[in-house]
Amino acid sequence: MIELYWFCFIAGSVFALLLVFADFLTGGWVDGLTDILPDFLHPIAIVGGVVAFGGAGILLSAYSPFGIWLVLALSLLLASFLSITLFFFYVKPMKEAENSIAYSITELPGKIGVVTIPIPVNGFGEVSFTFGHGLVHEIASSTEQEELRSGEKVLAIEVKDHVVTVCRWTETGSI
Repeated sequence: MIELYWFCFIAGSVFALLLVFADFLTGGWVDGLTDILPDFLHPIAIVGGVVAFGGAGILLSAYSPFGIWLVLALSLLLASFLSITLFFFYVKPMKEAENSIAYSITELPGKIGVVTIPIPVNGFGEVSFTFGHGLVHEIASSTEQEELRSGEKVLAIEVKDHVVTVCRWTETGSI
């Protein structure tokens, strides 16, 4: 029976590592495949239970006075408990979580952006900045009172009254 425990522990651990590695390499594509499964069959919960079953069986066999059938029953009970715990405290909250590009406008000074709506000499336009996995668009004006065309790179200098003042950015990094 100890061979079964070791197999579950090692195979489950290797599968978990391969799952994480494959998900990392594919940019989340593997996790997208698991969306077709019912939530309670999520691989994290199942593999966590298999590893817990193996680990509990190994430890109980080695360090407890219990018989083979009681060790098996306790290992199954602990594995079930861990799987349910993983489901309710990790899998379910993560499924319901939202991705966010939360940022504060006060973080903009020093960021490089791209003009999306031209900024006239004495007027306002729009600049987009990258935050996290998304773009944010802000009203902008030129610090040098010069026209900035769409597609030009700009550097955010300051934020005043929810308007970002920017200046032209060159590839060498000089203003």
